Amino acid sequence: MTLTLSLGTADLGQLRWAISPSWELLASLRSLTQPAGHVIHMPWLSEHRRDPLLTRPGSAAARDLTAGPRHHLPGFLAPTPLSPLTDLDDELDEVRRTPATVIRRDLAAVFGDRLPDGLAPMLRAPRREMEAVVAELRGYWHRALAPAWPRIRSLLESDIHYRARSLTERGPAAMFADIHPDLAFDQDAGTLVISNRTASPSRRSLDGRGLVLVPSAFAWPRLYVKTSEPWVPVIRYPVRGVGALWESPSDTADLAPALGATRALLLGLLKTPASTQELANRTGLAPGGVSTQLHKLARAGLVAAHRTGRIVLYARTAKGEALYG
Repeated sequence: MTLTLSLGTADLGQLRWAISPSWELLASLRSLTQPAGHVIHMPWLSEHRRDPLLTRPGSAAARDLTAGPRHHLPGFLAPTPLSPLTDLDDELDEVRRTPATVIRRDLAAVFGDRLPDGLAPMLRAPRREMEAVVAELRGYWHRALAPAWPRIRSLLESDIHYRARSLTERGPAAMFADIHPDLAFDQDAGTLVISNRTASPSRRSLDGRGLVLVPSAFAWPRLYVKTSEPWVPVIRYPVRGVGALWESPSDTADLAPALGATRALLLGLLKTPASTQELANRTGLAPGGVSTQLHKLARAGLVAAHRTGRIVLYARTAKGEALYG
């Protein structure tokens, strides 16, 4: 089945990328409740599979909200982010303020007549129940995701830099095709076709509302699309390089004697292009020290710098990639 989105000139003019901590929170929780489909995150899943939100006796509304049908989450739980610098507290505050009519509509769309018992109070008093849900989600974030967030965020930021450069250099058709095999953009027709959907074929116009693209670690391997009001249409897609997300520094130990431990670590992380600041965030090293080591790797021909606007990204060269072949 396919979903066809009609994108006008105004929609393409408003195409942008953003990071959504609240989406990552929800998708990670979904991964813990349905781990079989998310084996790429096994190191993280194994560490957090007994989080109190999952193991608490009885119902937990935040857990039940993510346990609906495959591919489908209540839209109000993850508002469309409108900035690459979106803050978790801002997103959760927007979730907390969701109108009661939208909450009831989304619960009906996801669960139909099979609403979990633990969510029944939400139909009666949606706004009151959302206070408890947001508190549960915030507690889960601090236990399970906050420690890993700098690493995840760096990967997401790197993906955004790469995609924006791809759009500029190769155009929207090539950029969308590179994001996911289920995406196909026809520039002449002004349509974006999304394949392998579970619902019946449909066609929707974005009507000049624009489109936000959100890279996600825990969306892997699927696309998630939301076009319903009152949100700006959004597509969440698997971030580039997610397979390296949970690699430990010891994975580069074989190269350490030849390159030095720090340079071996940085070269290993450059499976996905990254800036000096991103690498500093992921390693805990000072940006100046990272810069010095990157210049040494560049002089050895193992990495190369690529400028995208004001951002300089480093990536392995063919010579650098050969060390991992």
